[in-house]
Amino acid sequence: MKRLALSLLCLVAGGASAQAIKLNQVGFLPQAQKLAVAAQGVGEFEILKADGKTAFRGTAGAALRWEPSGESVRVLDFSALTRPGTYRIRIAGLPLSDPFTVNADGYRALNSAALKAFYFNRSAIALEPQHAGPWARPAGHPDDKVVVHASAASASRPAGTVLSSPKGWYDAGDYNKYVVNSGISTYTLLAAFEHFPAFFRQDIGIPESGDGIPDILDEAMWNLEWMLTMQDPQDGGVYHKLTNLRFDGIVMPHAASTTPRYVVAKGTAAALDFAATMATASRVLAPYDSKWPGMSARMLAAAQAAWRWAEAHPGVVFKNPQDVVTGEYGDATLGDEFAWAAAELFIATGDGRYAAALMKHDAPLSTPSWGNVAALGWMSLAHHRARLAPGLDRDLVARRIDGLAAHLAGAWRSSGYRLAMRPGDFVWGSNAVVLNQGMMLLQAYRLKPEPDYLRAAQSSLDYVLGRNPTGLSFVTGIGARPFRHPHHRPSMADGVEAPVPGWLSGGPNPGQQDAKECPPYPSKLPALSYIDHDCSYAANEVAINWNAPLVYVSAALSVLTPSTMTQETTVSLDALLREEQLLQFDRFDRDTATALGAALVARARSASRPVTVEIRQGDEVLFAQAMPGASPNHADWIRRKNNMVKRTGHSSFYTHNEVRQAGGDHDKLPGLDMRDYAAHGGAYPIVVRGRGAVGTVTASGLPGADDHALVVAALKDHLKIGEQP
Repeated sequence: MKRLALSLLCLVAGGASAQAIKLNQVGFLPQAQKLAVAAQGVGEFEILKADGKTAFRGTAGAALRWEPSGESVRVLDFSALTRPGTYRIRIAGLPLSDPFTVNADGYRALNSAALKAFYFNRSAIALEPQHAGPWARPAGHPDDKVVVHASAASASRPAGTVLSSPKGWYDAGDYNKYVVNSGISTYTLLAAFEHFPAFFRQDIGIPESGDGIPDILDEAMWNLEWMLTMQDPQDGGVYHKLTNLRFDGIVMPHAASTTPRYVVAKGTAAALDFAATMATASRVLAPYDSKWPGMSARMLAAAQAAWRWAEAHPGVVFKNPQDVVTGEYGDATLGDEFAWAAAELFIATGDGRYAAALMKHDAPLSTPSWGNVAALGWMSLAHHRARLAPGLDRDLVARRIDGLAAHLAGAWRSSGYRLAMRPGDFVWGSNAVVLNQGMMLLQAYRLKPEPDYLRAAQSSLDYVLGRNPTGLSFVTGIGARPFRHPHHRPSMADGVEAPVPGWLSGGPNPGQQDAKECPPYPSKLPALSYIDHDCSYAANEVAINWNAPLVYVSAALSVLTPSTMTQETTVSLDALLREEQLLQFDRFDRDTATALGAALVARARSASRPVTVEIRQGDEVLFAQAMPGASPNHADWIRRKNNMVKRTGHSSFYTHNEVRQAGGDHDKLPGLDMRDYAAHGGAYPIVVRGRGAVGTVTASGLPGADDHALVVAALKDHLKIGEQP
């Protein structure tokens, strides 16, 4: 095992010598909000380019105390720095900050590493050097001869029956496999692809790379195929886990215990998590039936069978049998699992009985975790809102998601570290809590592009990449000072100096459940209760359900962060009027609409922007196209923005700015029902000289300023008009 001396350990685990300027050590997309945190007494700061010249000067914000770390800190805001490059922050009297970049593709390497971590935790396959590099290893745990434990026995499969249950991911730092935790992990990867498919076109270097299937789906399939083996085909019930009777030692997978591994008791939570995940997979994988013939239909049938078993066994709470001491993942509250499975099955089948079951088990939304999965169902419902009527209230879906996001954004605004995290959020796996908060903020942003939702989500990623009280990046191999000693058996036993890359640490945990086995923690304060030591399974273990939201959030921010502007800026109304007078047509017909629409789509595709485009002449739609990852909700935004253009005769962005500059609220316009009107940018009048307005060209899916900029750029391209002074 690779251990640090205790004195050095405490130094980097949150002691006084931790980095004085805390920031995202990877960096930022050009138009993202860019924040760092420094000590209370800081005033002026400057951003230095790689050549040492000053690129930006600023003043720190007011001092705020952050209770989770007991600090009073100031926020450094340098969001106006948008030029790509490598930078550092300088504050008089303090060491320079860690370097960071501003880069339009800045999270690609992070995302690939976080996704490839799942490959490194595959069971039943050798990791070859061409894919795994120095972390190559022989195959471990083939699981082709797994024993039915007495707790899982049935008439058709009595205790001692031997099953084949290969593939799947090792759950965390141990070598067991758990259906409950696999469910949320696999779902989150599938959702990342379903929402942002264009982002995942690049290969990440796994054995399946180059097979014509996005690598994220190949990776998910490795676990989905294992999950299918955990269902009893006779009754549809699902075994809770595949495990040794006790944890393996600190050895490599192929050297781990050769004693039997078991499938252990069926349970309601496992059946419902399985049903939800399989229903999701059935729709996401349906376009790939030529690669996996019949798999989509098989998964939906398996989901429905698991649902029937759960309905017949609604209260089977899993507890470890007396002779099994591995991870329990016990959960006595099952309404959230019923709600999640019902939501996914409703989307997959349209059967109103599932919608009724969802509402029967309805509960307030909260940040998702393996033990509270209700929000995952609402996340899917939000993405598929256009398909819900008449079975479910679409506005209810939006209100639920927005309500959770508004609560999180409120906490973010008042936080010294600019985080939605409260002291009670520092639990086992606190880093996954902050990323799952970010994931839910991004769901709301996709429905309603409220800039603070995006900024708060950015902060969740900033936190795990270094803008935290320890000053560490909580992702192995990422950033200037990543943590190095995860509780992860392969990283501990492989003899390689560096840990397996791409893994997210569980993060600060004041429970300190491993305190008797580890060196002293530096603090009991929630955000400082962390040690970078491989003994620490309570604060420094890795897990698939913690890595999954890292994959989602890094991809979502890469796609959703505007390419032009994020802040509300003062825009000249005269300039917008001159623009409208300039961007007029001599003639307009269906061919014109087709050419203009193609220009818009080409611009959106080149930037991987998940927008929907529509061009109308009068009430007739002449062109419409949704980019990969576009939300069905865009259609309603287009309708409302078009109505605003028809009513005012100006672009919806003009009206937005006109109202704001007059001190009004663009979402509450007197005399207008805002369910039918939207004063957000993106809809533009099509004006023919001598005839006036004849239609609209509209884009939706980005912040209003970006939707407007996309449409204007395409109009200028089509009309061959260069930039005006």
